[in-house]
Amino acid sequence: MPCAEPFDDPDWLFSVDWDGARSLLFLDPGSGARIQGEMLTDLAIRFPDVAGAVSAPEGRSAVLDGVIAVLDTEGRPDLAGLGQRLASGPAAAADLPAVYLAFDVLHLDGRPTFRWPLDRRLDALRDLAGSSDVLQVPDHVCGRGSALAEAAAARGLPALLARRASAPYRPGLASPDRLRIPLTYQATCAVVGVIERRGRIAELILGEQVAGHISFAGQVDAPGDPRVIRWLATRAAALVDADAALDGMERAGTLWLRAGLTATVKHTGRTTGGALRRPSLLAVRDDVDPRWCVRRPPLHAPEAVARGSGFAPTLLVPLPLGEIAVLPRART
Repeated sequence: MPCAEPFDDPDWLFSVDWDGARSLLFLDPGSGARIQGEMLTDLAIRFPDVAGAVSAPEGRSAVLDGVIAVLDTEGRPDLAGLGQRLASGPAAAADLPAVYLAFDVLHLDGRPTFRWPLDRRLDALRDLAGSSDVLQVPDHVCGRGSALAEAAAARGLPALLARRASAPYRPGLASPDRLRIPLTYQATCAVVGVIERRGRIAELILGEQVAGHISFAGQVDAPGDPRVIRWLATRAAALVDADAALDGMERAGTLWLRAGLTATVKHTGRTTGGALRRPSLLAVRDDVDPRWCVRRPPLHAPEAVARGSGFAPTLLVPLPLGEIAVLPRART
């Protein structure tokens, strides 16, 4: 769940929210590593440099939750690099090596760990990672979210992750015990259409789920990298769906797409209608489930949610591309 501002609380653990391909890493001493992406695809095929370099301690098995990330020279997540890796696969491994950043353990030595409190799961996770350069467990701080936010913002990092130390793991839910604190204006939206000019994709049309409908979120220029644009054209051609058109936006050269692609963009805020102001593309992706592209109002102080009357999750629901609500395109 999004959170409006950094906060301090001794019951919470704070860490950097690493931009990457969210995935489960299966470690089995008998069969090696397997990586399952959010779209239930085998990411080990596209990231063999990760799958071939990670392993659990001898005789142990585990299922880890984390992200595959491409890092820049200063150790920050490089979303443009991730987009190039997703498009190019193993061919770009030498130029854009990836790492697996694990932030939770869901299964350990044949037993589920969902009901363990987070701090116990993190203790077990640190014992598994060892000293590998590819499999890493990012550090966290206890209680001091405001100070970490200030330090992370100074390094240009996009967001913090705040997690309640006593919380169990709740799969498939957007939980108020797990909060994302943005430090920059950034969003991941569904790609609902592409605009072609002179036989080439020139712009992407973005949408977000709002109250069960798809609302216009903005338009961005297509990626400039030739490898990514070729990959995007192939993926878009396989997803064309004329019935997915946004009402009021019919135009020549527009191909409307069913769910399958997303785009992470930076922007300067939102209009009164909720559309993104001046969005610019960071990465086109097929690793994010478009059903999570939901426009949610940010929560304020966690006490109002987590210490109230109980748990109020947001369920993962299908993206209703047949029911469209359109907001006017923002130019300012």
